[in-house]
Amino acid sequence: MPLFTYPIQKCFIAIVFLLSQCLFSQKTTRQKIDSVLATLEGKNYEAQKDAYYFLNKIITKDPENSEENFQYALSKDSTDLGRMVMYSRYGQRLSQVGNTDDALQIKLLGLALAEKLKDEKIIMEYHASVASTYLYQNKADKALYHLNEAELIAEKPEYWDYLWNVYYHKGVMQGMLGDVEGSTNYYRKMWEVTKNAPNTPTKRFVLYILVEHFSQLDAPSDLAFFTETLAELYEEAHSNTPAGHMPIESIFNKLKSPENIPRLIKAIAVSDSLNSMNSLTYNTITLANIYSAMGKPKLAIPYINRAVEKLETINKPQIKMELLSKSADILEEAKDYKQAYEYKIKETTLRDSLNSDRMQRNIAELEVKFDTEKKERKILEQNLIIEKDKRQKNQIILGLVALGVLLVFTYFFFRKRLKDQKTIASQKEAIQQQEIKELQQENKLLALNSMIEGQEAERLRIAKDLHDSLGGLLSTVKAHFTTIQKEIEQLEQLNITEKTNNLIDEACIEVRRISHNMMPQALSISGLEGAVEDIAESLRDEGYKTTLEFNNLPKKMDTTKEVMIYRLIQEVISNMRKHAEAENILIQMLGHKNELSIILEDDGKGFQYEEAIAKGGLGLKSINSRVQFLDGTIHWDSQPNQGTTLTINIPIS
Repeated sequence: MPLFTYPIQKCFIAIVFLLSQCLFSQKTTRQKIDSVLATLEGKNYEAQKDAYYFLNKIITKDPENSEENFQYALSKDSTDLGRMVMYSRYGQRLSQVGNTDDALQIKLLGLALAEKLKDEKIIMEYHASVASTYLYQNKADKALYHLNEAELIAEKPEYWDYLWNVYYHKGVMQGMLGDVEGSTNYYRKMWEVTKNAPNTPTKRFVLYILVEHFSQLDAPSDLAFFTETLAELYEEAHSNTPAGHMPIESIFNKLKSPENIPRLIKAIAVSDSLNSMNSLTYNTITLANIYSAMGKPKLAIPYINRAVEKLETINKPQIKMELLSKSADILEEAKDYKQAYEYKIKETTLRDSLNSDRMQRNIAELEVKFDTEKKERKILEQNLIIEKDKRQKNQIILGLVALGVLLVFTYFFFRKRLKDQKTIASQKEAIQQQEIKELQQENKLLALNSMIEGQEAERLRIAKDLHDSLGGLLSTVKAHFTTIQKEIEQLEQLNITEKTNNLIDEACIEVRRISHNMMPQALSISGLEGAVEDIAESLRDEGYKTTLEFNNLPKKMDTTKEVMIYRLIQEVISNMRKHAEAENILIQMLGHKNELSIILEDDGKGFQYEEAIAKGGLGLKSINSRVQFLDGTIHWDSQPNQGTTLTINIPIS
């Protein structure tokens, strides 16, 4: 009897195939690492450094496995230069996931290597990076030492463009210590070294920090200046701030506009999944500000609680303090005083530790502690060597259980693949639906254009016939009648000639009016604005007190849409003439963003809109239908003896 039945054999083959696929994917990054390392031989110092920077990019493209891949690369390369460059990005990654203790150890090792190789630029960058980690750990004394060291190098002309970063971290540190004046001074220094720079993400980030800082102070002139400057740069670049920070536009909208809510919720979800704590915190705070301004603080509570819960697992007291402060305010607005009090106590505890006497004394002992750090770095490097040997032993053990792990991995991979296939199918269906919708819209526009062109052509023909044929004929009749009038005195005595003459004049005027309404010359000569001005002038000739207002009308509009809007206004005015019994008529046309607003108002007898629609009012239905054709919205406001106001909004883009 065979060991496996046929179906089991097929399943086993499938597993083996999937396993091979996983192994191939797993090996890809390491193969790239090996390829880069293989190219280093014979290259000079700078070329090798560039290669290691490129290696960092390869590793960080897969953030979920970056720690493992860094360890693999370090096990393959034991050169001082390689470790110096790789420790920088490795430390940054550890900080991003909240592992600040390990991040600090790696950065200090990198700093020691940079000092050994006398790479001044890397030394400067490591000092700033180490200081940043110390700030997250509320160790301002240690952070200050490294910032001072970085500043000494950054003040050199060749590194001037890095000096802003040093001032930024010093400003943050002074803020942590409660020294608002000191923080402001460093932020102003940060602006002085960047204000003449081109419009780069760095400059926009600097302005973002300045706007946020001065928004917390009673400094309206500074806030106005930096806000205006930031807005100009943002409009010019059409770009967001560097990764990890909110979009710049949220600075201007967070207190008054709910438009950013969907974008912020999405950003919060992405930040949460990637463990990007800075982005998670500040996006959550911005969302809370918006809900607070809307009078709906309770809607922010789930997001605040999630961010607080997330930050509890990492060592970043500074952003914890900011989030707890905002959370307490929001919970107080929502009348959840118990939880608000708990968060306020946590914030106070953190702030007290930040400003403790011990911290102030430690700042005066920087030199002593720095010597200690040097010893620690040597110990850490020795520990790293020991850890390397330990990892090699662990790899042997891992090899014994590799098959079981791979089988489990294969299961989850197969499960994920099925899920991805469902997702792809759903996306394809959505794309197809969108394509169908777009095709329907195109057909609708084509039919509409054809209809309008046909209507307007027919109107033009009728207008021409009225003017050229009937109008000319009436003029000839009038001329003949005038000749007869002179010869027949009896008709004058009966006053018939005068009456007939008046009727002919009225007929000529009516023909010209109909001809003009059929195809107004102003629409083709001066566009929609000129045509509407002709309507207003006609109303004034008829005795109506007419007010006409234009504001910010679009300079260029589709001809077909102009004709439709003109006919719409013409029909509304016609209804007012027939039914309103009004003395005053207002016509307003206002352009804003991608929309045209039309307001038509009279002081006539008014009506009940719902009753008129129920009775089958064709005029109202026709007007509503025209607005619908234009993808617009319409609002009727009318009451008996109170006049009528009609508000129409039409998209123009």
